Amino acid sequence: MASKSSSASDGGSAVQVVVRLRPMNEREQRHGTVPVISAKTKEKVVTVVKGKGRKQVKSSYSFDNVFTAFSSQEEVFEETVKPVIADVMRGYESTVFAYGQTGTGKTHTMEGSLERPELYGIIPRSAQAIFECLKQPQYKEHVVKCSYLEIYNEELRDLLVERNSSERAKLDIMECKDGGTFCRGLTEMEVRTASDVLRLIQRGQHQRMIGETKMNKASSRSHSLFTIQVESKISLIDGDGDLDFTGKLHMVDLAGSECAKSAGNEKSAPEAAARERERMNINRSLLTLGRVITLLKEKSLEKNFNKRIPYR
Repeated sequence: MASKSSSASDGGSAVQVVVRLRPMNEREQRHGTVPVISAKTKEKVVTVVKGKGRKQVKSSYSFDNVFTAFSSQEEVFEETVKPVIADVMRGYESTVFAYGQTGTGKTHTMEGSLERPELYGIIPRSAQAIFECLKQPQYKEHVVKCSYLEIYNEELRDLLVERNSSERAKLDIMECKDGGTFCRGLTEMEVRTASDVLRLIQRGQHQRMIGETKMNKASSRSHSLFTIQVESKISLIDGDGDLDFTGKLHMVDLAGSECAKSAGNEKSAPEAAARERERMNINRSLLTLGRVITLLKEKSLEKNFNKRIPYR
């Protein structure tokens, strides 16, 4: 999982890389699978074990934060995303995304279970935190809007519009005059409470593309992007005027990467060709994302300054 805020230059949140380990699932427990990875939360270190006996090799990696299989949804949110909410309320644009192999718990971390508040993921908890902030007396006015975008097989889909609806518009990624990007045709719905946001998440969940693979019975076959935009007006302390802020929080649940062998797409299966196409598109887009992140880092370090960044 990674988070980024545009306010790093002002002493706010910079890019952070966080690792969360999931517990053993039923299949792994049934087959007596031996854990090959361990984590130390205090030291923020993850150790990976490869090989057996004398050939066993241990490699340790440090991250901005590390959560074990025993970490709660609340812990993950409080220590990683809550500081980002403060940036959004100050008018910054921030992004949180979950990345990893299929079946590692990305959707659980981002959305969680909407039936049990203690299992709420990052998206519903972020909505709650934003509306709690807006209850503070300094906020004179506010408007909160949400959108829910899906990228499936390189096609854009609006998850807030019924799949077969005549109102579903063609979506296009466009560039703004100020250098930013936006999705033309994507629905933005105004919300007044955190409960409104939960209903939008549920609506989108029913339309998102999922499928069974060898590694995951309910694998997300698409990337999803849930955005909360907060427009607010704050009174200055001395009463001499107001300040307007517009902040955005993008929360991305990426589809899980898969190799051909572990995916288990048997050629004889009727849906094999479709699943293989999904797998290839997922891996290609994740590879491109990795290249974009690498080039952005190099550009920030004044390396490859003129090299094109492959956003598309």
